[in-house]
Amino acid sequence: MKDVSDWPAGKINRALDALDRRASKNTDAFIAAGRGRERPSEYLEKDDPLSREALAIFRERSALQNEIERRYGPGAPRRLPARGFGPIGKGRHHR
Repeated sequence: MKDVSDWPAGKINRALDALDRRASKNTDAFIAAGRGRERPSEYLEKDDPLSREALAIFRERSALQNEIERRYGPGAPRRLPARGFGPIGKGRHHR
């Protein structure tokens, strides 16, 4: 995943929305393949295309959520508010 520290809040939120759509398609593919009951602890250790896509989604979502928590602080929501949570500039301190 690219460095998201300089992304505006709206771009982070849109990326999370896109990840939600990808995750839904990935889940549908797991179900169609008869693997709908697999737990993440099972499929994230595998090396097949569905598992690799699930791992990529997990890593990208984690990077975005970590950036949200860095900007927002403890108790961060799943999406950033539209105002006041843009990139933290150099020399600026965490809120």
